[in-house]
Amino acid sequence: MAQKIKGTLISIIILCLITISFPIQGIQAATTQDDYYAELSKIAKQVENEDHTPLASKVTWKFKWLVFTDVTFNQENATPEHRTLDKNDQLYAKVVADDFKKSLEAANPNILVDIDLEIYTTPIQVTTANNDFILHESQIADVLEAKVPYGAYDSIFALSDSLGGGGVTKATYYSDITRGAAYSGVGLSKLYVNNYPAHSTDRKIEYSTDIALHEFCHQMQMAGLIDSYPDVHGSTTYGYTNDPKNGWMQFYLDYLTGNVKDPTSGKLIGVYPEMWRLTPRYLQEITPEIRGATWIFKPAGAANQLIDGLDKMYISIDYKNAYSSPWFDIYFQAGTEKIDPTKIKADNTDILQVLNFDGGVARTKITGAGETKLHFETKDASSTYTKTVVVYDEKGAMEAVNTLFESNDTTKSIKNETNQQTIDAAQKLVDLLPASLVAKPQQAIDKAQKELDAKKVAKPVFPVVKADNKTVLIKGAPNAEITLTLADKTKVTKTANTAGEATFPVSNLKAGDTITAIQTVAGVTSEAATTIVQASALTAPTIDKYVVGDNYVTGQAPANAKKVSLYKDGKIVRNAVVNEDGTYSIWGKDALTVAGQTFEVYSIDAAGTIGNKATAAVQAKTTDITSKPTVDGYVLGSSYITGTVGANTKKIALYTNDQLIRYGAVNEDGTYKIWGKDALTKAGQTFEIRPVDAKGIEGQKAIATVKYATTVTIDDYYLKTAYVTGTASEGTKRIALIINNEIVRYGAVAADGTYKVYASDFLLTANQSFQVVPYDDSNFAGAAKESTVKTKAVPTKLGAPTIDNYKLGTSYVTGTTVTGTKRVALYTNDALVRYAAVAEDGTYKIWGKDALTAVSQAFEIRPYDANSLEGIAATSTVK
Repeated sequence: MAQKIKGTLISIIILCLITISFPIQGIQAATTQDDYYAELSKIAKQVENEDHTPLASKVTWKFKWLVFTDVTFNQENATPEHRTLDKNDQLYAKVVADDFKKSLEAANPNILVDIDLEIYTTPIQVTTANNDFILHESQIADVLEAKVPYGAYDSIFALSDSLGGGGVTKATYYSDITRGAAYSGVGLSKLYVNNYPAHSTDRKIEYSTDIALHEFCHQMQMAGLIDSYPDVHGSTTYGYTNDPKNGWMQFYLDYLTGNVKDPTSGKLIGVYPEMWRLTPRYLQEITPEIRGATWIFKPAGAANQLIDGLDKMYISIDYKNAYSSPWFDIYFQAGTEKIDPTKIKADNTDILQVLNFDGGVARTKITGAGETKLHFETKDASSTYTKTVVVYDEKGAMEAVNTLFESNDTTKSIKNETNQQTIDAAQKLVDLLPASLVAKPQQAIDKAQKELDAKKVAKPVFPVVKADNKTVLIKGAPNAEITLTLADKTKVTKTANTAGEATFPVSNLKAGDTITAIQTVAGVTSEAATTIVQASALTAPTIDKYVVGDNYVTGQAPANAKKVSLYKDGKIVRNAVVNEDGTYSIWGKDALTVAGQTFEVYSIDAAGTIGNKATAAVQAKTTDITSKPTVDGYVLGSSYITGTVGANTKKIALYTNDQLIRYGAVNEDGTYKIWGKDALTKAGQTFEIRPVDAKGIEGQKAIATVKYATTVTIDDYYLKTAYVTGTASEGTKRIALIINNEIVRYGAVAADGTYKVYASDFLLTANQSFQVVPYDDSNFAGAAKESTVKTKAVPTKLGAPTIDNYKLGTSYVTGTTVTGTKRVALYTNDALVRYAAVAEDGTYKIWGKDALTAVSQAFEIRPYDANSLEGIAATSTVK
């Protein structure tokens, strides 16, 4: 792959002038990546089931069609070609656009095609290869920037005069050139028309519409939402033939509705309804940073597979790739540069081990059967791509299932030694199998489980056993023989009553002892039930009155308690040791901050066993302060915070992030000022001023925000100028342009503090008012600056150039210009032939041989200044 260069686009040209553009600065982080995977899952199910159910709701695809009426193609090794479209051509372009819209909407229920068609009449010149009269996006980048708002369209079509042909560029969603949309250049052709400029009477679609549909198929294919699409250039391999009147229309419409029949698989392939939901504009919102993961180098004969939409990936434990190697490789189509190779990991390395990450390919090795997750974290830790991998052992699973049965034959009964452990072990292996392999072994396991259940006896059931118990009541089957085994190996057997209960006398139980019980019914003995003797529960401690703001919770612990534990909202806060006299004190000030809040204190014995709890509520403090303080506006960088307080306030406290910074004194007149510059360091940061009375009790707090002190300037803005420009103070990250109290666009601030915001599409009249507002990196707004649109005085027209004698057959017309002339234009019969630049010494030469073909033919040379204002023309004739 070509070397990546920051701020540019890498392009690979492939058949049919297809350009795939990669965004060098990466994919924007998505906040709704779950929607992305959910949509891929829907698409995968539709394709798998050949489900052509239309979308449940309308989806709009927004198109921008730009029709260029005056283009000079400066060919590499040929004479410049000047191509124009007249009024009839422009009418015909609208016919083709309407044709395109009707074709797509007729084939796809609930798809709305919204085409914004614009006739672009400003003459342009482009450099191109010989005989290439299709406009490519890089040739018209300035026009796209001016005419196409970023992210407003899903697809752009640029039409120019050409007999046919087209090109396509993939929507990268973050491409500065294509404005976040897919792009196609299409030739507006008069081939096969019979009713020009109206729609042909003998065709369903125009030839140019056929070209547009072809290029749009490429655009849809490049979304890469499924593993494979029909070959846009391979219509004949699917059984289609060229219709003399309608071209390949039927193939393209079948392609765009998922109705092309694959001759190999027999399945219908193409663009299914759910795929239409993922417009480039919608994908921009939901696409995660890392995406397009593909399982590559699958076993010989198996195609590479997109895995974004898979819930789980199933891999055989004896997996070998297409090159007979055990490596399991994943390739990422987008976000590779954001992955941190040091953080790629599998949760269980006994199942899957990560070997390396190189060239966008993660290489792993299968190490054992089981299920694990494989994680790919971004370098900034903002996002993680996770995939569940299941390694299954088909052979091992079948062996485990077969060994449950006599003679390893699943048609026979289970072996005598088959028990719940052996069945569970086989089930664990079968649970790892993909759905296509599960039916037969699962049927055998179900049979084994049913046979085992028919002959096994359930375990008896223990109650909770405490160290001070004198008896233990065990429940089992009616009339069963139940045997209790104590920690010292003493065994006691009793017969259960008709309710299945047997009571055993016990003594000298110790906390932590393990005791077991089995039961025998009709000669069949159950597996052992086990329980651990628990310590006798401690009684609840007492809790003294606790008032909000107190440091410690205090009280009396019960006998044998060694520690107490403070709980809030069902979660432990901390432990504390009980004093020798049985009292305790445990720090609670940081956790118990609200009057009425409930909390618990548990007692804990020497073995760490938790006893019963005591519950209490935080009591409220009363304060003499009757009102909260006021806070004057605090601007970033100021030394002090100032304001006023209510009656009975003796001091004030500054808090930020709920942490006390310092106290400040209150003046006799009820005002205060407190140092804040060291703590308040960021615009938008919140802080609190809390009043404190003579008893040290806080009153109602006031909350304020650090304001952003900034300055912004606006350079004089003249009507029809492209950008509003100016400077902003340090810390400003972007500038908002505001018209009629509404933000219409943002612009970035350069490293040198200057900014520019595109404005000519909104500032349309002289004296129109507008504002610019600075924002910092926390999106905090500074003070607005206002200005008005100005107009420039009409410049003096350039004087006429001179024209040297021009003789028939000469290549160039030459002459000199007056100061200030930047280019000249050759006209004949009042029609523009072409433009040419003026040299630094004021001379010019412009190709005229192709246009000046007769003696005495009149022609003009017209001068233009730096603002493209036309001066006084000079006239001459061919000699």
